[in-house]
Amino acid sequence: MSATGDEITEWLARNGRKTLDVEAAKLLAAESPQQWYVASFGIKGYLIGKMTLQKYSARHILVDDSGQTKLFPTIESATAFLRNELKITNPHVFNY
Repeated sequence: MSATGDEITEWLARNGRKTLDVEAAKLLAAESPQQWYVASFGIKGYLIGKMTLQKYSARHILVDDSGQTKLFPTIESATAFLRNELKITNPHVFNY
């Protein structure tokens, strides 16, 4: 493991990215389609992220063009985004 600490942060750095925006997520999903998930973000909605075993980082969460967490109103809309935009057909869903 390098000084950055996790494979997603390293991937972003190698690809000249600082955040996991939609375009970066498409590239990453094409290379690494495993370990994507949908999780509750309280009453605000659901977010999409990619798991790593090393550590948690905000860089593992899908963001919009302004760098804010991209939220979806329902689990179904988040999984549809994963399926249609990132070609991820079976994400983990954390609904707690």
